[in-house]
Amino acid sequence: MLVLHVLGTSGSRPTRGRSVPGNYLSTPSGGIVIDCGEGFQERLLKHDLALKATGTNKRARASKIRVILLTHSHLDHCWGLLPFLYTMDLDGRTAPLTIIAPTASERAPARSDFAGLFESWRDLLAGELSRGGLGFPVEWVLIPVDGEEPIEPPVQPLEGVHLTAVPTRHGVVSVAWMVSTPQRSGRFDRDRAASLGLADHQVSLLAAGESIIHDGAELDPADFRAERRPPCRLLVSGDTTRGVASFNQESLGGPVDLLIHEATYTNEYHDKSEAYGHSTAVDAAAAASVMGAKVLGMVHLSTRISDCAILESEAREIHPSSFVCEDGDIIEISLDGAIDVSRRRENVWMPLSIE
Repeated sequence: MLVLHVLGTSGSRPTRGRSVPGNYLSTPSGGIVIDCGEGFQERLLKHDLALKATGTNKRARASKIRVILLTHSHLDHCWGLLPFLYTMDLDGRTAPLTIIAPTASERAPARSDFAGLFESWRDLLAGELSRGGLGFPVEWVLIPVDGEEPIEPPVQPLEGVHLTAVPTRHGVVSVAWMVSTPQRSGRFDRDRAASLGLADHQVSLLAAGESIIHDGAELDPADFRAERRPPCRLLVSGDTTRGVASFNQESLGGPVDLLIHEATYTNEYHDKSEAYGHSTAVDAAAAASVMGAKVLGMVHLSTRISDCAILESEAREIHPSSFVCEDGDIIEISLDGAIDVSRRRENVWMPLSIE
């Protein structure tokens, strides 16, 4: 199961009720942060404490974070990283952390590129901390982006979870991040096994994939399994305008379950969105449709947006299962591919219909 906690849905600056970009993704192998704008660590802490108070097991613990993925170097997407690392150190973290971000090719360096930022951030941390560095190992990974095809990072830090960078279009080097889990075995039919009068040890052998002999006949474990469950696939895009070459099923290796895509403008500002390297709700819906996304969640709203229903109406003309995310939304992708959205109301999270 993948559980996405959406913790920032505003555009380049925070507004009342909406913060700049940041997401926490819970996976079977640990937590992933996707973008880390200003104030992210405080948002994460408050969100997790609110969840804890409800007694749910859907938590967003900072201590579980193993990977931080950055989409691009604009400050509203990455400026919360350095203080977050500093706090992790103060909290006594010892577990290793991997930080992955895109970079321009060596032929086109830029001061705003993550290659330069990573170097300066390491220097700042070394000067700020008395021991000369963080108290936990950090692997800083740069992915050169030179083209439009999806890129496999040189490291895959999470067991059973695959990360893919998908180049996007935003004026600076930028990527979307696809997080996927492998296919899983189908559900074991224990009722059928019980109906045959099998002993417990025989059921265990079948469930483990071993054939057994029962009443003189060989029982094939495959006959007790439903069809293999497809992989869970989530794509979180940073900022991008329309026309991303790899936003299609062929390039991505199949459809995705959930797409989180910016919808900075309504269609009224179609020309402005392209000029500034952003997208409209119609653009987001078109991308979701082409990549076969089951659900589209729209984020990165401009301060111009006063009525989110307009964005949803425009998107649903193209992709019916589309909705505008709010800060604190929780989106779950189950092992069988079902997608559930929960929205915070007062001190509880309530199911949200997106139809």
